[in-house]
Amino acid sequence: MRKLTALFVASTLALGSASMAFAADTSAPAADNAPMKMMHHNGPGKGGPFAGLNLTEQQRQQMRDIMKQAHQKRGQGMKEERQALHNMVASDNFDEAKAKAQIDTISKAQSERMLERAKAENKMYNLLTPEQKKQYNENYQQREQKMMEHMKSMKEKMATAE
Repeated sequence: MRKLTALFVASTLALGSASMAFAADTSAPAADNAPMKMMHHNGPGKGGPFAGLNLTEQQRQQMRDIMKQAHQKRGQGMKEERQALHNMVASDNFDEAKAKAQIDTISKAQSERMLERAKAENKMYNLLTPEQKKQYNENYQQREQKMMEHMKSMKEKMATAE
């Protein structure tokens, strides 16, 4: 169960960090190679590792294209897979072997999606200039540190609640 939880948390973080890079920019359009500050729901400079990078319009468009391709590859079956597991949990007779097989199916699908996401993020990362890559890596480290602090805080809250 811990592996499944870790997988879920990791996939959520991966999805959140890359999706922040594609928030709509409501400012006036810039020239093709003019740097643009990424805008996010939480404001500039917050969010995932792509936040706060001065991307050119060309870089932004290339990243949108990469994400569009990645989204097209994703299947729609996850809702059905989770519903099937729920049906097993909510049944009068629990079949552990069937539930384990269903969990394995869900885990494999999540792993495949994470792999596709990682490939897409790598393509986007390789569009960055050396300065942007440095900022990206700094953003990642800051986000990782915040996540560790959050996890520690949640553990402490759970321990005191018991």
